[in-house]
Amino acid sequence: MLQKRNALSKSAISRRSKLIQKIIIGSSQFRNAFAIGAYFAVGSEVKTDNIIMETLRNKKILLLPRIEGEEILFYQILCTKNQLAKGRFGLIEPSPSLSSHALQKIDLLLVPGIAFDHNGYRLGHGRGYYDRFMAKKQFDFSIGLAFSFQILNHTIPHTPVDQKLDCVATEKTMLLCQREQIS
Repeated sequence: MLQKRNALSKSAISRRSKLIQKIIIGSSQFRNAFAIGAYFAVGSEVKTDNIIMETLRNKKILLLPRIEGEEILFYQILCTKNQLAKGRFGLIEPSPSLSSHALQKIDLLLVPGIAFDHNGYRLGHGRGYYDRFMAKKQFDFSIGLAFSFQILNHTIPHTPVDQKLDCVATEKTMLLCQREQIS
């Protein structure tokens, strides 16, 4: 799946990402959210630049993750020009000069990934940063960002520590994830 995503041209990534971002920005989840937890895309991930700019333009709180040890912490960003730096794994993150992370709850959390299923499970890069953060329940609603071919027709193998997303947005639709039946 990662090879297929990495094989996309820069123009295809840009075009598809713009469609996904348009769906997110037009969603009630985005419109009703005050604090948005986003990410700066790296490589062939779904880009989020339009979402980030729209969040700032609408005077919403923009929160971006920074890896600290084995955790990710979200920091409020007021301007993307001087508050970001290249961090661990080459990710664009809030600068270490920002001294305090956001303590408020995130209304809408946007999550990257390599593959997603219809139940809300995702395959990330295997380090568990988002799963550990999501387990703390410091957000109201989560959306995975994916190109349509990243949605699998079978369930991704998961363990009790793997956290489920509420939905996944692709360039075609917003897929509400199914909840497993409890008997």
